[in-house]
Amino acid sequence: MTLLLPLKWFADKSNSRMSRSQFGKLRLAVLLLMTLLACDVCSAGTSRLYPPTKGHTGALRLAQITHIATREEILKLGDHLQHLHDSGLKDSDLQDGSVDVGAVYCCHPSTEEGTAIWFYVPPNTPVQMGDIVLVRMGRKGDKKDPGQVSTLVEVREKKDAPDSRCSWEPKDNRMWMRVLYCNWMPAEGWTLDNGLYKAWLKRAPDAPAQ
Repeated sequence: MTLLLPLKWFADKSNSRMSRSQFGKLRLAVLLLMTLLACDVCSAGTSRLYPPTKGHTGALRLAQITHIATREEILKLGDHLQHLHDSGLKDSDLQDGSVDVGAVYCCHPSTEEGTAIWFYVPPNTPVQMGDIVLVRMGRKGDKKDPGQVSTLVEVREKKDAPDSRCSWEPKDNRMWMRVLYCNWMPAEGWTLDNGLYKAWLKRAPDAPAQ
């Protein structure tokens, strides 16, 4: 699917009877659509078990659990199942809850589902829907490297924790691409990546400078 909207079209619309407010809303809607299409293209080319961009390889990232896969669902993942195998996992290692889905942007179904990440959950790591978890982003493979899927490291905050230190930022319910932020991040060496895939990350000490 290709979106063709010449700049001249925007200019013509801005000079018509359409009010500035209407034009602004239309422009934002188009830009959002283009963002979602870009996410769909990314998802089509890269398994969600890997980072959406090479720059996130090996970094720590937060996600909020939105789905806990059953063993039956996992064994029907097709190419994604092969990525799990390439990471050294056998079918016998994959049980209910061995793969989870986590939201990394909020707060609209189209963005939450369209940009969610998938990750392997090691055994004896109890999680539940709504938990905020720490994920080590994986490494996409190539001809010389089988790669490594993203993996849950730990639960950082339980669902509905009374002393919650994490929230979706900025605190504006009208926005659809809000990112997870916890007030302990700066002290623990996390930084905000303002690129196409905006996120708070903690990179490995040996990671190349971004």
